[in-house]
Order: sequence, then structure tokens, then C-alpha cells
Amino acid sequence: MEVACYAGGRYPERPQRVTWRGEEHEVESVESEWQEPRRRCFLVRLKGERFLQLYYYERPDRWTAVEVGGE
Repeated sequence: MEVACYAGGRYPERPQRVTWRGEEHEVESVESEWQEPRRRCFLVRLKGERFLQLYYYERPDRWTAVEVGGE
């Protein structure tokens, strides 16, 4: 999976596009973000009302995602 992010003062700062399950999706909004041990986390809304939790692991510089239900 690939995630294109805005990176102003740090990476990743704000996810903008996600290539997930072979398709590219625009991030409509970042609903929340938080830090956990070893990973940075984002709840994003994709166009089309799909929600993903994105997890960025600095080491080994890798993204994972889990689809979650809308609120």
C-alpha cells in the first residue's frame, strides 16, 4: 500500500491520497490522528464515505490500513 502525504514540519503530517487494494483514493478529510508506541495513526475519510485507519511505522518505513465503519 502507498500513502501520499503532506509533510511540512514532519513526515507524515497529513495523508492526501491512498493506494489501497490496487486503487487510488483521495482523502476527503482526516477525522483524527494520534501517536502510539512505534506508529503514527490517522482515521481518514475517503471520497465515497469509506473510512480507513492508517498506521505509519517509521521503522521499517511502512504503511498499513484497516477499513472501519463510518460514524
